[in-house]
Amino acid sequence: MLCVLDACHLSCLNLQYLSLACCRRFTDKGLQYLATGKGCHKLIHLDLSGCTQISVDGFKYIAAGCPLLQQIVFNDMPTLSDRCVLVRIVRSNMACTSDMFCTRTETLLKENRVPAGNGRMTDVSWRALCRSSPHLTRLHAADCPRMTDTSLKSMGTLKNLVYLNISCCSRVSDMGMRYLTEGPSASKLRELHLGHCSRISDLCIMRVVQNKLNHLSVCHCENLTDSALEWLGGCSSLLSLDISGCNGLTALGGNPGLKKLVASECVWITDNGIEVICYSLDLEDLDVSHCVALSDQAIKALSFYCRTVVVLLMHGCPKMTDMAVQYLIGGGHYLRELDISGCVLLTDRTARFLQRGCPQLNNIKMLYCRGISKQAALRLRSCVEQWEHSNDDTPYWFGYDSMGQQLWKICITVNESTDHITYYSGLC
Repeated sequence: MLCVLDACHLSCLNLQYLSLACCRRFTDKGLQYLATGKGCHKLIHLDLSGCTQISVDGFKYIAAGCPLLQQIVFNDMPTLSDRCVLVRIVRSNMACTSDMFCTRTETLLKENRVPAGNGRMTDVSWRALCRSSPHLTRLHAADCPRMTDTSLKSMGTLKNLVYLNISCCSRVSDMGMRYLTEGPSASKLRELHLGHCSRISDLCIMRVVQNKLNHLSVCHCENLTDSALEWLGGCSSLLSLDISGCNGLTALGGNPGLKKLVASECVWITDNGIEVICYSLDLEDLDVSHCVALSDQAIKALSFYCRTVVVLLMHGCPKMTDMAVQYLIGGGHYLRELDISGCVLLTDRTARFLQRGCPQLNNIKMLYCRGISKQAALRLRSCVEQWEHSNDDTPYWFGYDSMGQQLWKICITVNESTDHITYYSGLC
């Protein structure tokens, strides 16, 4: 790897894009070639994701040798610290109009939703970055547990911010979001991700919906109530919304512009709730996966009111039967993608319904469907482009067995002073 970097600094005089992601065999000495050689001085994009061996000295060489750098990607860099970021800013003056600065980790354990991110970067880095790069337009800062409202105060000074992801930054609260929604970028912000920000409340949503957001994620924000969803329903600019793991849904109606709704793991959603939103929304993409209370009646409402649905994900819904699929083909003439994995009550009739009634279908997933035989699934395979099927038992984290019997119980706690409902699950 040192030889490759050495060759780059000698011969790649006009190189602009360089990715060293997950390359662990080079050291700071390799990056020294960027500062001392003739090549690579025109780099505008550099990807160092997963290169945890780089020290502060390596960042000094990058700052000295790449004065035109506009985009730096630091995914999977838990060793990135304030010193590394400050060296990059101070040495290069970072006056360029950078459009992305990523410090996130992709690893997310699906079973228990424990994020693993950069725990060393603090408000110092974000303040220095925002001061030196006022033209930032995209900022991905997810999974940074040491970020606080002070960081959002710095981000609130940015003038052209259109994308912000601070998911899993658990110390961010409504006060920090106030800095952002009252800053110069408030009217320009189009995409905002606040997933797993446990201190975000209805007050934050009330401020956010006053802007012209197109895409919003508030998944697993446990302090949100029906009031927040009612305000979101009135945000006419929203095109896609992720409320996975939230408690309410019926108050969401009233926004005909909403095309994509992700409502997975909303255990309180009932068939009536789905009917209400389908009546008032013109959805094309719906995710109700792991909404264990839903039954065939929910799909009946969907097929009657949302006939333009293109993508439907309902894996992990143990109450669905063949009748649900029969309802679906009655109104799902535009359906192109369907996931019914873990719908353990489905039989070979489902495969026959889909084969005859969904001519546009090109992606079907039927994992953990013991009632659908291999022969019936194979007959459907020739009608679609992408196909998955298995007769395996449902995974333990689905919360029910191969007969659809619940493995987990939900316990409810009500705070009478605030009317806030919390819940937790445990073994039955």
